[in-house]
Amino acid sequence: MAEHALQEREEEGLYDGSIAEIIAGFVQEQGGNELARERTALQARTEGVVAAEVAFDVPEALKYWAEDAIMQPAGSPLIKGKEAIRELYEQYFQSGLLREFSGVSSHLEMAGSGDLAYEYGVNRMVLAGDDHDLLDVGKYLAVWKKINGEWLVVALSFTSDAPEPCPIDD
Repeated sequence: MAEHALQEREEEGLYDGSIAEIIAGFVQEQGGNELARERTALQARTEGVVAAEVAFDVPEALKYWAEDAIMQPAGSPLIKGKEAIRELYEQYFQSGLLREFSGVSSHLEMAGSGDLAYEYGVNRMVLAGDDHDLLDVGKYLAVWKKINGEWLVVALSFTSDAPEPCPIDD
């Protein structure tokens, strides 16, 4: 009797799969919604760290970094740990070496687990030179990890597209 009712519903288009398939679809949809929420939260974090860097705000920028994060700056050795990253930020932001900074994310990819992601994009820096300011345009790759409910940068590499920064004509 139950099989007959199920067959009728299939014929009427009211049922086209097993209960397991229905549940799996619901779980997948819920997981997709959760990933969408995580992606939105991560996009806000990526915008936040760039805004802090554009403003040369060291304490605010550091809020986006994991304690054991690594940074691979262009033309420099590996920097490990939040304290070393703070020192580099201060060198760039407070010394007058970096006059302007901007960054734009080109792509953000999140793992299906919802706790790991990578992002890449382009950046533009104006550096203080002896005679002229120097323009350096490059790219970056950041790895984000959700730690204790918060998205944090765990690794960042950035490069220059130019062999050397070029002078800006006044």
